Amino acid sequence: MLTLLDLPSRTIRAEIPLERVPAAIAASPDGRTVYVTHPDLGLVSRVDVAAGRVTTTFKAGKEPFGIAVTADGASLVLSDWESDALIRVDAADGRETGRVALGKSPAGLALDRAHDIAYVADRESNEVSIVDVAAMKRLAAVPVGRAPFALAVSPDGAHAYIANVQSGDLSIIDAATLKEAGRPKVGLMPYGVAPLGAADDGSGQIAVTNQQSGELALLDPTSGTVGARLRGIDYPEGVVVAGDMLAVASWGEDEVVLTDAGATRILARIKVRAGPRMMVALP
Repeated sequence: MLTLLDLPSRTIRAEIPLERVPAAIAASPDGRTVYVTHPDLGLVSRVDVAAGRVTTTFKAGKEPFGIAVTADGASLVLSDWESDALIRVDAADGRETGRVALGKSPAGLALDRAHDIAYVADRESNEVSIVDVAAMKRLAAVPVGRAPFALAVSPDGAHAYIANVQSGDLSIIDAATLKEAGRPKVGLMPYGVAPLGAADDGSGQIAVTNQQSGELALLDPTSGTVGARLRGIDYPEGVVVAGDMLAVASWGEDEVVLTDAGATRILARIKVRAGPRMMVALP
């Protein structure tokens, strides 16, 4: 099930049936189309947001997991867990237009749309692959912490942030050098990451969900220290910035938790279907 939430009113706008076992989600630049991966089925669903329905479902690789949409909306990039590859497909029909080998078990994926650079968490290789999507060329494989999973790119494209689940830290990759610039500790089993904003020096705070700690943490990447820690969120996973709020998927309580941007207090809890994990904010 794909749930569309109206955050200002704290209400559910629509519930859209999907194929079973949906995993990752991404939206087109205009927010009109949402794409969802189904790794167990080897499928991707395309959803028309306004119509509130799936318009097509197509095969893409063997086990597509992470997903992102290119700046022109014409292509999708997908991490194929089983094939250890990043694939590029046509967003309309799923036709494969490029492929590049990665490390083992690629999971989370983040795309710097301005520069057409993809960052992919190779979970079993403990590294992040950096790929030129236009050329479908692997530029670097950067060693990170143990079991990298979720990723995000700073708004200015200067840094990528990777949540390392088993080592409880966050790898910071410098886009200019293609090297790890830091690896601060953040909490137990970080599963979601979202930049709140970034200055030119990459000093914007980073929201991190720590699943085992049951908390939302805000990290200052410059100092490597965690400021706010907001507890009381059961098994938090995905996190997104939504205006002046943060929205967190609480897998343990089947709800989306809204907090203020400073992660100092919980503003609302919205009940959703069982097992919410990934989210995307639509413009």
